[in-house]
Amino acid sequence: MVTAPPPNIPIHPVAMLPTGGCAGCVPSSQGPVCRSLALGEPCLAPSLQGQAELLREVMVALNAVVEPTSGRGIVELHLVKALRIENGEAELVLSFQPGCGGGREMADDAFHTLRRLLPDTDIYVKHAVA
Repeated sequence: MVTAPPPNIPIHPVAMLPTGGCAGCVPSSQGPVCRSLALGEPCLAPSLQGQAELLREVMVALNAVVEPTSGRGIVELHLVKALRIENGEAELVLSFQPGCGGGREMADDAFHTLRRLLPDTDIYVKHAVA
């Protein structure tokens, strides 16, 4: 008797952000559910692709890039929309535009942070389309 394999269940790393996650989960009868699914609000957690430990290290370092008016890190403020580190490339997508107060400097600081941590990697820093 041949049985079908069990369905794939995506496993997502827990607490990738230095602040313990995006705090975007809401309780439901089936357990925590992402706020974007439950309430239709945008998800605050960044999309992450790559080796979990390296992503964690880079996200912690990126949080040292500070937004000038609040003095808080760009990861903590959910200004990192996506980070992909694979195949000799790192792509960082920021949710602010370069013209926003301090945006150009924060993007430059983020680039130099990635360059320092990933010296033999092609680095791309992009801004999310508004």
